[in-house]
Amino acid sequence: MTEEDVLQRRMKEILLKETPYVLEEARFGMFDLAVYVPEETSFEGLTESAPVSAVRACNKYLLDGTCADRKKHFLANFEPIYDEHCLLEGFRDKSAGTVVSERELNALMADRKTIKKYISCDAAEHRCDYLVKRISAEQSFSTGLRLSAGLHLIEFKSDHDDVNRFLEQLPHYAMLADYIWLVLGSKQKEPKWLPSYVGLFRETDDGFSMIKDSQYHKRLPPLSADVLRECNLPNVRGEQFYAFLRKWFINSIFYRREGLVVNMHELDGVLKEQEKKGRQSRLF
Repeated sequence: MTEEDVLQRRMKEILLKETPYVLEEARFGMFDLAVYVPEETSFEGLTESAPVSAVRACNKYLLDGTCADRKKHFLANFEPIYDEHCLLEGFRDKSAGTVVSERELNALMADRKTIKKYISCDAAEHRCDYLVKRISAEQSFSTGLRLSAGLHLIEFKSDHDDVNRFLEQLPHYAMLADYIWLVLGSKQKEPKWLPSYVGLFRETDDGFSMIKDSQYHKRLPPLSADVLRECNLPNVRGEQFYAFLRKWFINSIFYRREGLVVNMHELDGVLKEQEKKGRQSRLF
């Protein structure tokens, strides 16, 4: 196993924690690593800030969604009140200045919908040090991988590889990927010719550190509408056809026995219309 293979395996293990669609030597070795982050995900790829990452980690660890600090603060707001015989009379709500009975407080605690706004995890709005500390050992969060939704093609160059070879491979990546990444060994030099849209990771002791983010660039080839009209496809737009081809490529990489990775409905209406016209022409 080469150093480049080791880099690929390390990155693959990290990415598999975020998406199941990770493939080495994709398209018969044309791409070192292909990664697809579905657009339908409830989070914005892996680009979210530490607080949002903490929310995802909360789901990852199957926590109950409550914050221990907020719960402690909420309970501390109710001060117990005792009578002269040291029997509990109720609880004083410090914030509201009112007194509630033990039964009322128990009813409040049992009402999940109401109590949720007081003790639920608010890591999406505020940094949660507890969760950040808990996930610090998780390379997928601690090393700052930021993959947005879409197709990512990744090239690896270890310390002993010739990084300039990527210049010859880049046109294939640029033609098909939503995002392109170059992963360098810890001592590999960064190429000065690297295009601005190519993201850059560098190997570190605990994973990979992002040096430069990858920029999305919609690579829509110049498609003539006149050609489509000549082929009796007047209702197909260039962007529509390109979106279909993009999904076709993604499915070609990650196709599984259980079906397609992403649905391809862009041309459904056009194909049905063509089929209808074909049936009508056969009738006459």
